[in-house]
Amino acid sequence: MSRAKSPSRTSPSVPLVLLLPLLLAAAFLYAAPAGAAPAGAASLDAGQRYVALGSSFAAGPGIPPAKTGSGAIACGRSESNYASQVARARGLDLIDATCSGATTADILTRSQAGQPPQIEAVTADARLVTVTIGGNDVNYLGSLGAYSCQTSGTSTSCGTVDQGAINRNLDRVSGLIKDVLDAVRARAPQARVLLVNYQTILPAAGGGPGATPCPGVPLTDAQLSFERGVADRLAAATATAANLAGATLIDIATASRGHDACAGDPWIEKYTVAAGRASYHPKEAGMTAIAGLITAELAGTAL
Repeated sequence: MSRAKSPSRTSPSVPLVLLLPLLLAAAFLYAAPAGAAPAGAASLDAGQRYVALGSSFAAGPGIPPAKTGSGAIACGRSESNYASQVARARGLDLIDATCSGATTADILTRSQAGQPPQIEAVTADARLVTVTIGGNDVNYLGSLGAYSCQTSGTSTSCGTVDQGAINRNLDRVSGLIKDVLDAVRARAPQARVLLVNYQTILPAAGGGPGATPCPGVPLTDAQLSFERGVADRLAAATATAANLAGATLIDIATASRGHDACAGDPWIEKYTVAAGRASYHPKEAGMTAIAGLITAELAGTAL
């Protein structure tokens, strides 16, 4: 992006001290905001390549209709996930590499569900890349499921929760997410990179000694407190990574408050779900809300 040039000389009739505020204002106006489109990028047109990366909160397991193909089925991708909705709305050529259970390593270096590392889907002609990642690196959904299983008493094989390991991983997850964003930028320097955080799962209030927040969400007060802390720290780490990497944060964590699993209008499933659905995962309404935030971000924006 070009910047305003200072005059080669100052008119004798205008003191330099009066020009300084104008020059500073011009520099401010021409400065690119964090997460802005790369210099020289073209507008996002129909038919251009869009690559979606991430875990189950991007893939959409349990949301009908399911995508076909061995990779899509193994990864639990839905035709109604947010990437698919955005691609249809904007007429984009979507490469959906999302996969349920993915960690940052599955994006960068590791094969998952018979698929190559997701980053291989990002090519130089990509003009939009979305990423949702980090939750599995800190065992967020795994710990929620284990606690809910323990409290509901529905199984004797619920697994355990290592809070110390989760806390240690939360301390480092921001750097792992930034590594993903940096790799995306290196492979697709002309792409707009949007980092989508995780929907709010649990209500801000509710529960208490001997009580659960609502039917279908079997968590004790202590478990709720811990998991709310995990969600808050993960959201903060994601925002930090976006800022450091120059990506745009799509903050569904904030937008989905009041649409948690216990809400009257939930965007997220409870632990107890209908057959085929995924516990504590986005509903169609949640995916549509994310797609709306992304399309609003893209509308009228030079990419």
